[in-house]
Amino acid sequence: MAMNTKELVGKVICITGAAGGIGSAIARAFAEVGANLALLDINEKGLAHLAEELRARRTPSVAVSTAVADLSTERGVKSGIEEALSPFSSRIDILAANVGFLIARRFEELTAEQWERGFALNFFTHIYACQAVIPLMKQRGGGSIIFTGSDQGLQPDAGLGPYAQAKAALHSLVKMLARELPSDGILVSAVAPGMTRTPLVETLMEGYAREFGTDTRTAEKLELQRRGVSLGRLGEPEEVAEAVLYLATAAFCNGTILNISGGNVRAVMC
Repeated sequence: MAMNTKELVGKVICITGAAGGIGSAIARAFAEVGANLALLDINEKGLAHLAEELRARRTPSVAVSTAVADLSTERGVKSGIEEALSPFSSRIDILAANVGFLIARRFEELTAEQWERGFALNFFTHIYACQAVIPLMKQRGGGSIIFTGSDQGLQPDAGLGPYAQAKAALHSLVKMLARELPSDGILVSAVAPGMTRTPLVETLMEGYAREFGTDTRTAEKLELQRRGVSLGRLGEPEEVAEAVLYLATAAFCNGTILNISGGNVRAVMC
Protein backbone atom coordinates (compact mmCIF):
# COMPACT_ATOMS: atom_id res chain seq x y z
CA MET A 1 0.00 0.00 0.00
CA ALA A 2 1.64 3.23 -1.14
CA MET A 3 0.67 6.06 1.18
CA ASN A 4 1.36 9.78 1.20
CA THR A 5 1.00 10.29 4.94
CA LYS A 6 2.45 13.80 4.77
CA GLU A 7 -1.01 15.04 3.82
CA LEU A 8 -2.30 13.86 7.22
CA VAL A 9 -0.05 16.22 9.20
CA GLY A 10 -2.24 18.60 11.18
CA LYS A 11 -5.48 16.89 10.15
CA VAL A 12 -8.05 16.10 12.85
CA ILE A 13 -9.15 12.48 13.14
CA CYS A 14 -12.00 11.52 15.44
CA ILE A 15 -11.86 7.88 16.59
CA THR A 16 -14.82 6.24 18.29
CA GLY A 17 -14.08 3.17 20.38
CA ALA A 18 -10.55 4.53 20.70
CA ALA A 19 -9.54 2.65 23.85
CA GLY A 20 -10.02 -0.80 22.29
CA GLY A 21 -7.35 -2.89 20.60
CA ILE A 22 -7.96 -1.66 17.04
CA GLY A 23 -8.99 1.87 18.10
CA SER A 24 -5.81 2.44 20.09
CA ALA A 25 -3.70 1.09 17.21
CA ILE A 26 -5.41 3.53 14.83
CA ALA A 27 -4.72 6.38 17.26
CA ARG A 28 -1.02 5.46 17.51
CA ALA A 29 -0.70 5.17 13.73
CA PHE A 30 -2.21 8.59 13.06
CA ALA A 31 -0.25 10.23 15.87
CA GLU A 32 2.92 8.84 14.31
CA VAL A 33 2.22 10.69 11.05
CA GLY A 34 1.33 13.98 12.77
CA ALA A 35 -2.48 13.98 12.86
CA ASN A 36 -4.40 15.54 15.75
CA LEU A 37 -6.57 13.13 17.73
CA ALA A 38 -10.11 13.39 19.10
CA LEU A 39 -10.71 10.15 21.00
CA LEU A 40 -13.99 8.74 22.35
CA ASP A 41 -14.74 5.69 24.45
CA ILE A 42 -16.87 4.66 27.43
CA ASN A 43 -13.76 3.13 29.03
CA GLU A 44 -12.54 6.12 31.04
CA LYS A 45 -9.45 4.42 32.45
CA GLY A 46 -8.40 2.94 29.12
CA LEU A 47 -8.95 6.24 27.32
CA ALA A 48 -6.93 8.17 29.90
CA HIS A 49 -4.09 5.64 29.66
CA LEU A 50 -4.04 5.89 25.86
CA ALA A 51 -4.08 9.69 25.91
CA GLU A 52 -1.23 9.75 28.43
CA GLU A 53 0.80 7.39 26.25
CA LEU A 54 0.17 9.44 23.11
CA ARG A 55 1.00 12.73 24.78
CA ALA A 56 4.25 11.27 26.08
CA ARG A 57 5.37 10.04 22.65
CA ARG A 58 3.83 12.62 20.33
CA THR A 59 5.54 15.31 18.33
CA PRO A 60 4.99 18.87 19.65
CA SER A 61 2.57 19.68 16.81
CA VAL A 62 0.11 16.88 17.65
CA ALA A 63 -2.83 17.55 19.99
CA VAL A 64 -4.84 14.87 21.81
CA SER A 65 -8.40 15.44 23.04
CA THR A 66 -10.62 12.87 24.78
CA ALA A 67 -14.27 12.43 25.72
CA VAL A 68 -15.81 9.67 27.80
CA ALA A 69 -19.13 8.78 26.17
CA ASP A 70 -21.76 6.07 25.99
CA LEU A 71 -21.46 5.24 22.31
CA SER A 72 -24.56 3.03 22.31
CA THR A 73 -26.88 6.05 22.43
CA GLU A 74 -27.52 8.94 20.05
CA ARG A 75 -27.07 11.48 22.83
CA GLY A 76 -23.82 9.89 24.01
CA VAL A 77 -22.29 9.78 20.53
CA LYS A 78 -23.24 13.30 19.55
CA SER A 79 -22.31 14.97 22.84
CA GLY A 80 -19.08 12.96 22.98
CA ILE A 81 -18.04 14.02 19.48
CA GLU A 82 -18.90 17.64 20.26
CA GLU A 83 -16.76 17.52 23.41
CA ALA A 84 -13.83 15.76 21.76
CA LEU A 85 -13.78 18.21 18.83
CA SER A 86 -14.22 21.37 20.89
CA PRO A 87 -10.45 21.98 21.29
CA PHE A 88 -10.20 21.91 17.49
CA SER A 89 -13.03 24.43 16.99
CA SER A 90 -15.27 21.56 15.79
CA ARG A 91 -12.94 20.82 12.89
CA ILE A 92 -12.89 17.22 11.66
CA ASP A 93 -11.13 15.82 8.61
CA ILE A 94 -11.43 12.08 9.23
CA LEU A 95 -13.87 9.94 11.17
CA ALA A 96 -12.64 6.47 12.12
CA ALA A 97 -15.87 4.87 13.32
CA ASN A 98 -14.54 1.91 15.23
CA VAL A 99 -17.06 0.84 17.90
CA GLY A 100 -17.71 -2.90 18.02
CA PHE A 101 -19.38 -5.35 20.38
CA LEU A 102 -19.45 -9.12 20.05
CA ILE A 103 -22.28 -11.43 21.11
CA ALA A 104 -21.45 -15.09 20.42
CA ARG A 105 -24.66 -17.13 20.61
CA ARG A 106 -26.52 -19.43 18.26
CA PHE A 107 -29.70 -17.99 16.78
CA GLU A 108 -32.07 -19.96 19.03
CA GLU A 109 -30.28 -18.68 22.15
CA LEU A 110 -30.46 -14.99 21.30
CA THR A 111 -32.88 -12.63 23.02
CA ALA A 112 -34.45 -9.53 21.52
CA GLU A 113 -32.38 -7.45 23.94
CA GLN A 114 -29.17 -9.01 22.62
CA TRP A 115 -30.15 -8.26 19.03
CA GLU A 116 -30.91 -4.66 19.97
CA ARG A 117 -27.64 -4.30 21.87
CA GLY A 118 -25.68 -5.80 19.00
CA PHE A 119 -27.15 -3.38 16.49
CA ALA A 120 -26.84 -0.40 18.85
CA LEU A 121 -23.07 -0.88 19.17
CA ASN A 122 -22.23 -2.25 15.72
CA PHE A 123 -24.54 -0.20 13.50
CA PHE A 124 -26.56 2.63 15.04
CA THR A 125 -23.53 4.10 16.83
CA HIS A 126 -22.07 4.73 13.36
CA ILE A 127 -25.31 6.30 12.13
CA TYR A 128 -25.18 8.75 15.04
CA ALA A 129 -21.50 9.52 14.42
CA CYS A 130 -22.14 10.25 10.76
CA GLN A 131 -25.07 12.49 11.60
CA ALA A 132 -22.75 14.45 13.90
CA VAL A 133 -19.74 14.83 11.59
CA ILE A 134 -21.13 15.05 8.05
CA PRO A 135 -22.44 18.64 8.50
CA LEU A 136 -19.04 19.65 9.91
CA MET A 137 -17.22 18.05 6.98
CA LYS A 138 -19.53 19.76 4.50
CA GLN A 139 -18.72 23.12 6.09
CA ARG A 140 -15.00 22.45 5.54
CA GLY A 141 -15.52 21.24 1.99
CA GLY A 142 -14.87 17.55 2.49
CA GLY A 143 -13.49 14.77 4.60
CA SER A 144 -13.14 11.03 4.94
CA ILE A 145 -15.24 8.49 6.83
CA ILE A 146 -13.71 5.08 7.48
CA PHE A 147 -15.68 2.39 9.29
CA THR A 148 -14.33 -0.71 10.98
CA GLY A 149 -16.47 -3.39 9.40
CA SER A 150 -15.72 -7.11 9.56
CA ASP A 151 -15.13 -10.20 7.46
CA GLN A 152 -18.28 -11.42 9.26
CA GLY A 153 -20.24 -8.82 7.33
CA LEU A 154 -18.97 -10.41 4.10
CA GLN A 155 -18.99 -14.09 5.04
CA PRO A 156 -20.83 -14.77 8.33
CA ASP A 157 -20.01 -17.74 10.52
CA ALA A 158 -22.51 -19.58 12.69
CA GLY A 159 -23.07 -18.27 16.18
CA LEU A 160 -22.23 -14.59 15.57
CA GLY A 161 -25.72 -13.37 14.62
CA PRO A 162 -26.11 -9.77 15.85
CA TYR A 163 -22.46 -8.95 15.17
CA ALA A 164 -22.37 -10.36 11.64
CA GLN A 165 -25.77 -8.97 10.63
CA ALA A 166 -24.99 -5.50 11.97
CA LYS A 167 -21.63 -5.48 10.18
CA ALA A 168 -23.36 -6.44 6.92
CA ALA A 169 -25.73 -3.50 7.43
CA LEU A 170 -22.70 -1.28 8.07
CA HIS A 171 -21.13 -2.35 4.79
CA SER A 172 -24.39 -1.47 3.04
CA LEU A 173 -24.28 1.95 4.70
CA VAL A 174 -20.81 2.46 3.25
CA LYS A 175 -22.11 1.77 -0.24
CA MET A 176 -25.06 4.14 0.19
CA LEU A 177 -23.07 7.04 1.65
CA ALA A 178 -20.38 6.58 -0.98
CA ARG A 179 -23.06 7.39 -3.57
CA GLU A 180 -24.52 10.34 -1.68
CA LEU A 181 -21.52 12.28 -0.37
CA PRO A 182 -18.80 12.65 -3.05
CA SER A 183 -20.40 15.85 -4.37
CA ASP A 184 -19.64 17.33 -0.94
CA GLY A 185 -16.04 16.11 -1.07
CA ILE A 186 -16.61 13.30 1.44
CA LEU A 187 -15.27 9.80 0.75
CA VAL A 188 -16.62 6.76 2.61
CA SER A 189 -15.00 3.33 2.92
CA ALA A 190 -14.42 0.56 5.45
CA VAL A 191 -11.85 -1.94 6.55
CA ALA A 192 -13.19 -5.48 7.03
CA PRO A 193 -10.76 -7.25 9.35
CA GLY A 194 -10.83 -10.92 10.10
CA MET A 195 -10.17 -12.16 13.61
CA THR A 196 -7.68 -9.73 15.11
CA ARG A 197 -5.77 -10.03 18.37
CA THR A 198 -7.91 -7.72 20.49
CA PRO A 199 -9.61 -8.06 23.90
CA LEU A 200 -12.87 -8.75 22.04
CA VAL A 201 -11.38 -11.72 20.17
CA GLU A 202 -9.54 -12.95 23.25
CA THR A 203 -12.92 -13.16 25.01
CA LEU A 204 -14.29 -15.09 22.04
CA MET A 205 -11.33 -17.49 22.22
CA GLU A 206 -11.94 -18.09 25.91
CA GLY A 207 -15.45 -19.21 24.98
CA TYR A 208 -14.12 -21.51 22.25
CA ALA A 209 -11.58 -22.95 24.71
CA ARG A 210 -14.43 -23.94 27.02
CA GLU A 211 -16.34 -25.38 24.05
CA PHE A 212 -13.34 -27.35 22.76
CA GLY A 213 -12.04 -28.29 26.22
CA THR A 214 -8.61 -26.81 25.49
CA ASP A 215 -6.45 -23.82 26.41
CA THR A 216 -7.02 -20.56 24.51
CA ARG A 217 -3.98 -20.87 22.20
CA THR A 218 -5.07 -24.33 21.06
CA ALA A 219 -8.64 -23.05 20.65
CA GLU A 220 -7.27 -20.22 18.52
CA LYS A 221 -5.54 -22.68 16.17
CA LEU A 222 -8.59 -24.93 15.99
CA GLU A 223 -10.90 -22.01 15.21
CA LEU A 224 -8.60 -20.69 12.49
CA GLN A 225 -8.55 -24.16 10.94
CA ARG A 226 -12.34 -24.46 11.22
CA ARG A 227 -12.82 -21.16 9.44
CA GLY A 228 -10.24 -22.05 6.79
CA VAL A 229 -8.13 -18.92 7.35
CA SER A 230 -5.34 -19.61 4.89
CA LEU A 231 -2.66 -17.57 6.69
CA GLY A 232 -3.35 -19.57 9.84
CA ARG A 233 -2.98 -16.68 12.29
CA LEU A 234 -4.86 -13.81 13.85
CA GLY A 235 -4.46 -10.35 12.44
CA GLU A 236 -2.71 -7.69 14.50
CA PRO A 237 -4.34 -4.35 15.39
CA GLU A 238 -1.44 -2.52 13.76
CA GLU A 239 -2.25 -4.20 10.44
CA VAL A 240 -5.81 -2.89 10.61
CA ALA A 241 -4.51 0.59 11.51
CA GLU A 242 -2.24 0.51 8.45
CA ALA A 243 -5.28 -0.21 6.28
CA VAL A 244 -7.16 2.73 7.81
CA LEU A 245 -4.16 4.96 7.09
CA TYR A 246 -4.22 3.78 3.50
CA LEU A 247 -7.92 4.56 3.04
CA ALA A 248 -7.41 8.00 4.61
CA THR A 249 -4.89 8.84 1.89
CA ALA A 250 -6.36 6.94 -1.08
CA ALA A 251 -8.05 9.56 -3.26
CA PHE A 252 -9.68 7.00 -5.59
CA CYS A 253 -11.12 4.73 -2.88
CA ASN A 254 -14.81 5.37 -2.29
CA GLY A 255 -17.33 2.73 -1.31
CA THR A 256 -14.38 0.39 -0.77
CA ILE A 257 -14.73 -2.53 1.65
CA LEU A 258 -11.08 -3.47 2.24
CA ASN A 259 -10.97 -7.17 3.08
CA ILE A 260 -8.06 -7.93 5.42
CA SER A 261 -9.16 -11.31 6.72
CA GLY A 262 -6.03 -13.40 6.26
CA GLY A 263 -7.81 -15.36 3.55
CA ASN A 264 -11.03 -16.08 5.43
CA VAL A 265 -13.31 -14.39 2.86
CA ARG A 266 -13.25 -16.49 -0.28
CA ALA A 267 -15.99 -14.85 -2.35
CA VAL A 268 -14.93 -13.36 -5.68
CA MET A 269 -17.28 -10.39 -5.27
CA CYS A 270 -17.75 -8.61 -1.91
